[in-house]
Amino acid sequence: MEQLRMFGTSNQKMPVTAKEYGLMFLLLATSGNPFFTQNLPIVITLVSAFSLYYILSHYNQKIYHRTFLIFVFFMGYEVLHAIMFHLDYSVTIVKLFLIMLFGFAVVNTLKKRFVPVFIQTMYVISIISFVFTVLVYIPGLGRALYNIAEQLFPLKKDFKNYSTPTLLLYTFLPEFFDGRFTYARNAGIFWESGAFAVYLNVVLYLHYYTKTIVGYKDLIDKKSVVFVIAILTTASTMGFLSLIVVLTVYALQFKSNLKYLFVVLVFLASALAFNSFDFLGAKISEQLAVSGVDNNRFGSALMDWHDIMQRPILGWSRRIEVLFGTTVSSARSHRPNGLTNFLRNYGFLYFTVYFYLVYASFKSIGTYYKISRASMAILGVLLLWIVSFSEMIFDEAFFKSLLFLYMVYLPASVPTVSYVRPKGSITLKQLQSVIGQNAHE
Repeated sequence: MEQLRMFGTSNQKMPVTAKEYGLMFLLLATSGNPFFTQNLPIVITLVSAFSLYYILSHYNQKIYHRTFLIFVFFMGYEVLHAIMFHLDYSVTIVKLFLIMLFGFAVVNTLKKRFVPVFIQTMYVISIISFVFTVLVYIPGLGRALYNIAEQLFPLKKDFKNYSTPTLLLYTFLPEFFDGRFTYARNAGIFWESGAFAVYLNVVLYLHYYTKTIVGYKDLIDKKSVVFVIAILTTASTMGFLSLIVVLTVYALQFKSNLKYLFVVLVFLASALAFNSFDFLGAKISEQLAVSGVDNNRFGSALMDWHDIMQRPILGWSRRIEVLFGTTVSSARSHRPNGLTNFLRNYGFLYFTVYFYLVYASFKSIGTYYKISRASMAILGVLLLWIVSFSEMIFDEAFFKSLLFLYMVYLPASVPTVSYVRPKGSITLKQLQSVIGQNAHE
């Protein structure tokens, strides 16, 4: 037996197929498109069919025991809350299980292609969002598209009598059409622009994380420019703050002193933006001023922290009736800080296990791409904490899939091709056959 080593990650350079685009879009849309999330029973049926197909078609493959333990822990936690608080939790537990199973199935279908497919899919979504955002400004056309979205994919309004019509490939925010905003905020395919900014910051982080950053040309390539522009078009406060963090950290990876100049330019541009745009400096100052009495992002954090300290280990469960004594969503029960809300719901035990697995996934991705520093994986976790400060995201299918990525990105050694050498010299055709077989594994 002889071994032939294949260097590089050629499978990462392969074009994304229609199947891969469709699968990743389904994962992202299930995680955040308003029509998908409001029609969850139908979506759950669809994703469950895919998950079942994956399990049945891979029944003879080794199943990691860690996968079983992950499901037992997270689903067991929901059962524990149902018992603790006397909740009729069966439907919720089944829904969460199927969403989590879908995330697992997508990860194990795409395997090491998960990150490049995610990056390319978000790149296409961003380009499409630019087209629609421009169309929105055309008199008559923007309103026509908005009305078509309302009729074609009808949505229920929330307790604020608010909804965001979507054409699936793009979501329209009503503030521009009713005159509250003079500019159209770009929400991409998601329920609001802040949610789009979350996924854009995550994809920008992974795009930089999976390449070598030695100079400004590595930081400013075609995809990163598109992602940065898309983040700016969301006009999201936390999205902008997260962008500053990502650009600053990766600019410090430059091999020359140019990194200091770049960081200074980032901070100067940020300071100018904070003083110029109402969704930055003015908004933050206003929310901080009323944080003691208003359940905005900062006020919610203070209120949630008070509740967290009463049940720090196991949390209050995801059901609002446990804490607020009602099943009806309202301004009183709506606390939009996704980070503290997550910690309040589940407590420090669940929170710690969840983010340890996310860290392990980022660490494994970094090892696979020859980025061995644990600090960059920690950056990924910190980035999620920052972007979630204004969005509730951790129960979404995409973020559940992050719990399983560490398994498909390990082992991270250079792929090895094994073959039995035939008698005599090996032909070029035989060598190509061996390499082709390995590429499909």
